[in-house]
Amino acid sequence: MKFVQYLAILIAAGSLAYDYFAEGHASLARWILFLGLAWLIAEIRRWRPAASFGFPICIALAGLGLWLDLSLGWMLAASSAALIAWDLADFMRRVSSASSEDDVPALTRRHLARLMLITSAGLILSLVGTFTRLEFSFEWAAFLALLAALGVTQLVGWMKKSG
Repeated sequence: MKFVQYLAILIAAGSLAYDYFAEGHASLARWILFLGLAWLIAEIRRWRPAASFGFPICIALAGLGLWLDLSLGWMLAASSAALIAWDLADFMRRVSSASSEDDVPALTRRHLARLMLITSAGLILSLVGTFTRLEFSFEWAAFLALLAALGVTQLVGWMKKSG
């Protein structure tokens, strides 16, 4: 599980740094690699708030990359990998306080399966949203935004109950 988290951190930082470097932002790419390495070392040393700092920084850098017209694919890969690393850090923190009666390997398998499903669905929906163009009135857009917020709230509630 730690290996997956470390790999996700490397993918997040590497994706960002690669695309920034490829588009001519070499100094920023070096800083991104440094921040990714710092996040990785902090996780290895079990500094608890590391993911709470690394995740928003990666998301902000991916947003900046989109604003600078960098590749959507690399920015999407980086933000998805950062989300996975952040989620696994939180999950491992919660599992570390599990009792001996809890079936930790089963909890881990279920969590990884859910994480894979949600990440895959998010990537697919992001790609579909990128390549399709629908026009809605303001009322429909507001309704869909409200529906999406309620759906995410319900999903988080279900995950907290079953996790």
